[in-house]
Amino acid sequence: MRRIFVAAIAAVALGGCGGSNISEQPVYTTTPQGVQVAALAMSTPRADAAAIRLRDGRVLICGGTATGRIDGVLASAEIYNPTTQTFSPTGSMTAPREGQTITMLQDGRILLTGGAQNIGFRSELASAEIFDPATGTFAATGSMATPREGHTATMLRDGRVLVVGGSDNGTHTMDSAEIYNPVTGAFRGAGHLNQPRIAHTATLLLDGKVLIAGGGRGDRPGGYIAYDTAEMYEPVTGGFGMVRAHMVNDRVGAAAVLLSDGRALIVGGKSGQMLTSRSRGNIAGLTPLNTAEIYDPETHRFVPTGNMGAPHYLATATKLDDGNVLVVGGWTLHGPTVVGLRDTEVYVERTNQFKRPGLTNVARLENTATLLPDGEVLIAGGIDANSNITSSAEFYSPRQHSFILLPESGAAAAQPPIQ
Repeated sequence: MRRIFVAAIAAVALGGCGGSNISEQPVYTTTPQGVQVAALAMSTPRADAAAIRLRDGRVLICGGTATGRIDGVLASAEIYNPTTQTFSPTGSMTAPREGQTITMLQDGRILLTGGAQNIGFRSELASAEIFDPATGTFAATGSMATPREGHTATMLRDGRVLVVGGSDNGTHTMDSAEIYNPVTGAFRGAGHLNQPRIAHTATLLLDGKVLIAGGGRGDRPGGYIAYDTAEMYEPVTGGFGMVRAHMVNDRVGAAAVLLSDGRALIVGGKSGQMLTSRSRGNIAGLTPLNTAEIYDPETHRFVPTGNMGAPHYLATATKLDDGNVLVVGGWTLHGPTVVGLRDTEVYVERTNQFKRPGLTNVARLENTATLLPDGEVLIAGGIDANSNITSSAEFYSPRQHSFILLPESGAAAAQPPIQ
């Protein structure tokens, strides 16, 4: 997947993800009547897709890759309707994309930026597009000055969107930033980071500043390195300044969430340096992390939290209605093959500790996770335990502290043969 690729482990990931001859196995659930039926799923397998909840409560899921192969990147999109508990197709994007950012604008439209149109060198996109929920269609908007993947996009308090870092060709790491103005539909330059970054986190703080933390750089002599540094974007001055305090861990491919009290939680990722083959390095040179930390904007320092039960690299982190944070899935190796995790965690803000709510029904890496209006979390797609890209979907219920499969619409009377 592209985010794995930009984290400098493509040689293993793309060789093992979604491109095998093993077809995706159906996922089943049992109805209250005791009948085994097909579980609800998206219309197509997707990994490294983008998802966001629309203002009316529906969820847009778009793009990603269906196979992990050169021709597998998707332009299609679909909508999950929580009222009918169904997935249905909507208009297609103007270009196939995986690893694109997704941001809701102040008027409810959705901005998609960059990503990759293919698996391979120089497949990054500079283009951007807008999804209009009223019409269910995508339309091109102004393009960025530079192609980007592994970047971040953060909506500022004034409605503009800050786009930071990433790679323009799959190997080169950038320090440039741009701002999208939804009024003009155009991007303009927004200065430069103090360090080139890819697969970093970006968190809008309560004071309107944006915390850019961690990430890494791969276009340097000796190999790939993860950062323990952070910097702050100041909208008033339009510049980036380094945060004096270093992070507790260097982290690339972490996830971040703004907590209810205004602090920023940063979870998982990988740590260390991956050396080049000339230095006898290998994929294990970067260590998946089970640690997490919090940035406190009052003290301007990073402090550790309790540890997670498992390492989570390229996981999702979703803030729940009660202020706690759900962490799902991530990356692990099964021999030489990249596969997903079933491990999950819930960060409890009151105790500053993690608890384990159980395992997902399907292992997942590069899945989406979206908070629904009823407080449940829709978890869809990703790479499973067999390294196949899945179309399956499930739901985390904070009330039941468990992961739930729903029957596919119209499947209640169908029972598959016993395997």
